[in-house]
Amino acid sequence: MTAVTTPRRFISLVVVLTALCATLAAVSSVGAVDIIFGLPLALFLPGAALVWAIDPWGRQVKGAERIMWSFGSSIGIVILGGLLLNLTGGLTRPHWLILISAVVALCAVVGWVRSGTQAAGEDRTPEGEEPARWVTSLSLRAVALLVAAVVVVSGALVLSQRTSAESSQEHFVQAWILPRPSGNVYSTTAQLGVRNREGGTESLVIRVTVGSSDSSIRTVELKDGQEWTHQVSRNPGQRVSATVAIASRPSAILARVYLAKPA
Repeated sequence: MTAVTTPRRFISLVVVLTALCATLAAVSSVGAVDIIFGLPLALFLPGAALVWAIDPWGRQVKGAERIMWSFGSSIGIVILGGLLLNLTGGLTRPHWLILISAVVALCAVVGWVRSGTQAAGEDRTPEGEEPARWVTSLSLRAVALLVAAVVVVSGALVLSQRTSAESSQEHFVQAWILPRPSGNVYSTTAQLGVRNREGGTESLVIRVTVGSSDSSIRTVELKDGQEWTHQVSRNPGQRVSATVAIASRPSAILARVYLAKPA
């Protein structure tokens, strides 16, 4: 077994872990799984591959500094890659996974070649000198920085998941007017109903018009998913109409409904 085996074994491990994490993140629809396997992709693997591609034998950067560079490089790659994908209009999960995998694969090829070149060339460890250790003891400061990096990236991933879920939901206000009793178009009462689906508590302005009379205005505060109903009196078969708007933007009508006068 040659000395080249050690760095190449590490590069192979990084490639395997990247493929595993990227595959599980791609096929999973569970937020917790996405975060667990997304963290190594965003926080360590691409940076580690880049550091080992530049310095496969750990002669220039060693120990805790090497680990810190791996974390820092990963965050930088993710940010730069996200900006590039956003500029090209392709900032999606599959494209992000492909980008990270491509970076790791390219660095693995470079590191694989450089590890063999350095082992056989001028950078070989002189006789009698111990090869550089890959990992040394971490100082308290380094550990604190690593923990802070994990917390920051974890929070960003959680926020991204929540923002993505919220942005995919439709926000609207649902309104209806039904004769009471149901089906009787000549009834003397009608039920006006409003349901809030705006994603949060909203103060809604409801304007009700019966026939040609002046409109009556009500302001109702509803939580997301909560509904409000009101009985409206009318002459038999009289037209009833209503509009709904958010109190902060009363001129922007969110819903408009009416109970038509029978022909």
